[in-house]
Amino acid sequence: MKKIHFEKWQLIVLSVFYIVFGIISGVVDRKEFLTFFNILGLIIVLIGAFSIFIYFLRKDYLEKYNLQVAFGSLYIMAGLIVWLKPELIVSNYPLVFAGCVAIDSSIRLQYSMNLFRMKEQGWIWVLGSALIAIVLSAVILLVELDYGLQRAALMLLLCFDGASNLITLCYERVAKKRYYKKAKVATSDAKRITNEE
Repeated sequence: MKKIHFEKWQLIVLSVFYIVFGIISGVVDRKEFLTFFNILGLIIVLIGAFSIFIYFLRKDYLEKYNLQVAFGSLYIMAGLIVWLKPELIVSNYPLVFAGCVAIDSSIRLQYSMNLFRMKEQGWIWVLGSALIAIVLSAVILLVELDYGLQRAALMLLLCFDGASNLITLCYERVAKKRYYKKAKVATSDAKRITNEE
């Protein structure tokens, strides 16, 4: 069984955070978020530092598109802003999180295309969940909503996106196993036919 890459763990942690924060944002008043964001900022800094640390331990550092140090640095910078200036985030948190979900959902679009190329039927559901999250993010970002409606929409968006990410990761893992198994069978069949000739 292949190990889950560090990047997948980051997405799992982010997804769980979305669900937890979605629920918290629905029941806790905005003014009480300062301490929460102080702690969150520190956690984001630690995740960024850990990402950079892991880079130096991995042997696949020459892989294409390995941007672990760059993303780790971005995490550290974002974490410092959230930690040291939480009032910036608290005053605009629905817009900040809607923007984050829009970016995050574009990753799920990529997963859906990977599943499509593997000829997995579930690709359409992954694509649909990504598009729903992007549209809901756009509504929160672009439409003037009163605070109560915006808060409810954000709670729905975060819970939906977090759950969709977790389901997509599990489905993609199963689909990859199935795909590689089929490829292995096809390769062994081709070798057998070649040997018989």
